[in-house]
Amino acid sequence: MKSFIYSVSIFITPILLILLLVNYFGDSAHLFKVGYELKMAEIIEDGKNVTNVDNYDERIFQKEIINHMNHTPNTIVLGTSTSMLINREFLKESEFFFNNSVSGSSLEDIVAIYQIYKENNKMPKKIIIGIAPYMFNKNHGQKRWKSIEEFYYHFKNENYEKSNTNKYKELFSFSYFQSSLTKLPDLISGNNEPKATDKKFNKTNTKLTDGTLIYGESYRDASRSEIERKINSQLTGDLYSIENFYNIDKNIWAEFEDLIFDMKNNNIEIEFFLSPYPPEVYNRIKDDYPMVLMTEKLIVKLAREQDIKLFGSFNPNKLGLDKTFFYDGMHCKEIGIKKILHTYDEKQGHTTKN
Repeated sequence: MKSFIYSVSIFITPILLILLLVNYFGDSAHLFKVGYELKMAEIIEDGKNVTNVDNYDERIFQKEIINHMNHTPNTIVLGTSTSMLINREFLKESEFFFNNSVSGSSLEDIVAIYQIYKENNKMPKKIIIGIAPYMFNKNHGQKRWKSIEEFYYHFKNENYEKSNTNKYKELFSFSYFQSSLTKLPDLISGNNEPKATDKKFNKTNTKLTDGTLIYGESYRDASRSEIERKINSQLTGDLYSIENFYNIDKNIWAEFEDLIFDMKNNNIEIEFFLSPYPPEVYNRIKDDYPMVLMTEKLIVKLAREQDIKLFGSFNPNKLGLDKTFFYDGMHCKEIGIKKILHTYDEKQGHTTKN
């Protein structure tokens, strides 16, 4: 028996060692490379756009960029990937503006990033909140906010114990091994680091000096057929984070109202931004996801009660947007976002079809 265990250990140990080393040094999501997000922030603070970025921790980047800001922004955007494309030019901002949106943002993310601004004494005059319907679905499954969770609990005045054990589980993950293995050539060649650039449009995703995202070349220049394929995939599969959306969670809604109260108490002007779905996807939502429509009704009601300007709608038909205004089944192109932000109807209290 002892000889069998010894033989097995001799066989398994090198495999585990290779797995650990590739996951640590390949590190496809930059879990173990301290300072990657700081390098990005320093490039932006030097007045350059940053490109060649991939799978970094967007939340840690927000913390680093806020910590290193030399000026307090006049306006910021807090929201999801659907609001990442909002830029200074669309808003006609002449003063300091920054887009702090993160992919898959939950309400916890918005609260935490807002709290980072508070703790840095850099409170903006205006905050645009990009609202996704899944934020009020307790079953949305978003966990990425945990990397800045301390700020969320600071806002709520709650104690917490931060744990970093979850990331170390990835050292022994085969799926992480597969993705990390593909990063080794870039690691060896030195091509895995963020790069400063004066260019706005690049081969890979680019963060501009105002935090706005510009998609990489392949995504930005996708053919019409490729975009239609992406939209059609949303018609047959699960819709992002709104599966099992049975009701609008009362606790999440109460936290949202607490956030709005705190912002108003700090004399911050608030605006809401609702990014639409493509028409074909929205038709499915109307049939299968009634809580999305209910979410919009409650947001509109809150905006009117609190005198908050609201841009957009989850319904593209209200905005006069067809599928040519979208990159995929969720994300509106810059031309669509610009149209939404420039067609505010004072009487209706939100943007409407021209």
